[in-house]
Amino acid sequence: MKKVNLLIFLFFASFYAKSQQSMNVKYFYPKDSLAFEESTDIEYHFNKEKMGKTTMIIHAETPVGFFEFVFKKKIHKVERFGGDSSDVYGHKPDGTWGVVYKSYNPPTTYSIHDLYALILLQDHGGTIEKAIFKDFGNEVYWPNFDYNLCSVSDEDKNGSPEFYLSYLAESDGLDAKEFKQIIYTFPENQKEKSMIKSKATAFYPAGNEEDVYRIEKDLFWKNLNPAIQKKSLELLKKHKINYLKN
Repeated sequence: MKKVNLLIFLFFASFYAKSQQSMNVKYFYPKDSLAFEESTDIEYHFNKEKMGKTTMIIHAETPVGFFEFVFKKKIHKVERFGGDSSDVYGHKPDGTWGVVYKSYNPPTTYSIHDLYALILLQDHGGTIEKAIFKDFGNEVYWPNFDYNLCSVSDEDKNGSPEFYLSYLAESDGLDAKEFKQIIYTFPENQKEKSMIKSKATAFYPAGNEEDVYRIEKDLFWKNLNPAIQKKSLELLKKHKINYLKN
């Protein structure tokens, strides 16, 4: 009986120690590609033909393994508008009608592109893909990552990381603009290989009178640990503040 109690104590002591280990997180951008490749066996712009160039990698050393949270963007077409001046007509000081001044039209760039994000686990046998995200744009739909609001952390202090992916789905027309805050987590049952994807979506009014700012949460999000939910809501709040400023 004492032996059983000792084994139980050692198990929980081991779990507690693992959950208390610190997490080392580092961000790599294209300018850091050489430094990233020197520290891993992965090419920074791997799978470029299919998924495009890598725009950011979050490297996370955690108690349950080393992970790469990879963000990619495949551009199909770029269109630029503006960057020129147009004549503004009116009454001149002498009372005549004509060009009063030139109005500068600031340049705007639109790109038709696809977004990808991958969660990779570095294993002794190679690299394992744990999750993949995809969203494809077109002429009237432009999804873009909010890189400042993408991160890896362990909010519930259970030793397993959560992966926070945030992006804005801009579109043409009067439909509400969607800001999506996605969290990838590990299931409690470690036998399950697939990660769990949870999502909270903020809707920004874009012209329809009946639209109001609101947040919708899926069932998986509602089942998250309160500490993870709090982090997700903080990201939604930060985005709202920045969005309304612009």
